Amino acid sequence: MKISNSQYALALYEAAKGKSQSEVNELVANFVKVLAKNNQIKNINNILSKFNETWNREEGIVEAEVTVREKISPEMRSDIEKYVKTKYKAEKVEIIEVINKDIKGGIIVQVGDEVADASIAGQLKKLKSSLGK
Repeated sequence: MKISNSQYALALYEAAKGKSQSEVNELVANFVKVLAKNNQIKNINNILSKFNETWNREEGIVEAEVTVREKISPEMRSDIEKYVKTKYKAEKVEIIEVINKDIKGGIIVQVGDEVADASIAGQLKKLKSSLGK
């Protein structure tokens, strides 16, 4: 019977839940040995990606990719966390900050497949669209 990447990820999550960092490190080392033994080491990136998704979902964590022109201030970070927590009913928000000098100003927040574009270019595009041009 072939074990899917999702099944490996779920098993790793169940084994890691509630463990200390040193216990998790040992668990991961053993997990890699199991993957190698089962000729599944080539799938490790996919398995770890699914593990991360599972961990975040089960622990109530939402990752938000925030694209800005310059580093965000602590106040803005707090506002983004509150927005994402409320909108996605998250217990914790992990912000991945992306600096993009091509953005003239504003902010783009992406959570999963959903994008909230509050950049200047995005706002101008919406305005142009609403004016029928």
